[in-house]
Amino acid sequence: MARKKIRVAVIGAGAVAQINHIPAYSRLDTAEVVAVCDVDIEKAKRVAARFGIPTATPDHDEIFARDDIDAVDVCVPNHLHAPMTIGALNSGKHVLCEKPFSRSPQEAGRMVAAAEKNGRVLMAAFNNRFRNDAQLLKTFVDKKEVGRIFYAKTGWLIKHASWDEKSWKAQKRFAGGGVLIDLGVQMLDLSLWILGMPEVETVSASTARRPEIDDVESSAAAFIRLAGGATLTLEVGWSLLMEKDFAYVNLFGEHGAALLNPFRLHKEMHGSLVNVTPATESIRNVYKLSYEAEIAHFIDCVRSGRKPAAPGSEAVTVLKVLEAIYKSAESGREVKLA
Repeated sequence: MARKKIRVAVIGAGAVAQINHIPAYSRLDTAEVVAVCDVDIEKAKRVAARFGIPTATPDHDEIFARDDIDAVDVCVPNHLHAPMTIGALNSGKHVLCEKPFSRSPQEAGRMVAAAEKNGRVLMAAFNNRFRNDAQLLKTFVDKKEVGRIFYAKTGWLIKHASWDEKSWKAQKRFAGGGVLIDLGVQMLDLSLWILGMPEVETVSASTARRPEIDDVESSAAAFIRLAGGATLTLEVGWSLLMEKDFAYVNLFGEHGAALLNPFRLHKEMHGSLVNVTPATESIRNVYKLSYEAEIAHFIDCVRSGRKPAAPGSEAVTVLKVLEAIYKSAESGREVKLA
């Protein structure tokens, strides 16, 4: 007898839910979205009608109270991640929470504690971990194909962002920060995950703000020392004055280099540097497929009870590093992590 579908409620009917999450669930035969919740009830109704979702509501407590909902997908602004996640977990639901997971490691810690107390799956929606090229790169690093990594660099720079000081993303009390918590947390997580989540020893950082956005940083750079002697640099920005955005992870080892976006692998072999990049199938949309793989994995974890590949505990670790980066930028000094 086939197991029942996992019944999901999506809280937050914005772009990430409409473009990525809800379509990804619709491709699964193991899950179905049965409710969408948004304080803007007209938006919720439009999304429900568009995707054939039976329930639209502005009341998250209604979602938490329903016994016929197994999991909640949290796609709301950052300041609501912790209360929505903890509320869902305490009502017995499994939770997938969008990045940056929370505004601080303290909030994230409370979310993880709620999952442990209630025995529910809590997964951080770090979709870049589910990119085929990123997973292939991690496999090469795990196998030490380029030897010990001694230097890594990562960044994400985008063209002038369209939001202004009225947007929640430009208000620290809602977002928790600026470009670091928006783009930086994603590249920091991806890089540390590829490297095997090494312990971070110290960080040194600097940030800058655009004149029209005084509350949060619009660009940032950080120098991160890792246990074992390796270093990682991070650069992020909302105000790139070039023709297109770019994001990257570059890893340099004792016997070669591995690059992401585009994927490249070079190894020293018999005294020569050789391009050993494997032939890969053309991927129609790496970004979209990463969300589909992420959500399929979440549903599989809910059905099987196994630990997710992006657990909330690792989101806490990444947010602790991000917190240290902010402290370093504010103080102008290197910050040590315990």
